[in-house]
Amino acid sequence: MDIKQYTNANKAAWNEVMPKHQKARKQELDTLFAQPGFIEQTDQELLRIFDQIKISDKDVIHLACNNGTELLSIKNMGARRCVGVDISECAIEEATERAKNSHIDCEFICSDVYELPKAYYNSFDVVHTTAGCIGWMPDINLFFNLCAKLLRSGGYLFMHEMHPFSEMLPFDDADIDNRLQIVDQYFHDGPIVENTGLDYLGDEQYEAKTQYWFVHTVSDIIMSLKRNGFNLVEFLESPNDISAVHQEIEILNAKIPLSMLILGQK
Repeated sequence: MDIKQYTNANKAAWNEVMPKHQKARKQELDTLFAQPGFIEQTDQELLRIFDQIKISDKDVIHLACNNGTELLSIKNMGARRCVGVDISECAIEEATERAKNSHIDCEFICSDVYELPKAYYNSFDVVHTTAGCIGWMPDINLFFNLCAKLLRSGGYLFMHEMHPFSEMLPFDDADIDNRLQIVDQYFHDGPIVENTGLDYLGDEQYEAKTQYWFVHTVSDIIMSLKRNGFNLVEFLESPNDISAVHQEIEILNAKIPLSMLILGQK
């Protein structure tokens, strides 16, 4: 399969699950963002880096923004132009509606990130990605190449991501007693093909459309950043789960990496 076939399949899977996510959390999120200045992010290292790069003085694009809550929060931190991109029409509709109702000035566009119009190139100070973004990207090198094109000289790529190591461990809903048992390999030659659904918020079981998930190793990520002209400013590993599927492992306090923060500069 080529990149477009993978991303089209994943788009269909996300459009299928978004109404289930909205059923689980939309009303709660609408209430939270009705509060002026509400910020969803609580991770202190994440907030420290936002402060370090002076996010309040930056134009920001959030790739794979889902329902937009993280970008709305960044706007509430004082960022200037804020643009969110997601492949799911359902996610973008929700984000746009919430921004309008909350009177938060963010722009949301529906697009495959690999196909973003060139009008967005060289337009941002920060490209931001959060939990799960790169797992939906079939070609990580091409993805970082796009990130570099979106940034002005000296701009930052700031990633808050699930750690690839966590991919080897069982999900919270797995019928496995030992939560630290290795259940999958670290190195993959191709995508992980899933039909189990994406409702990690409401835990609704349904016959899901096929999704393709890509595990990019730490070396894949670091070397792809280097190849595309990024200098590594910070790389932090954390035992905190940001995936919503490894919370039981976090509670065990096993001191293993479940998430990571990467700051690169063009």
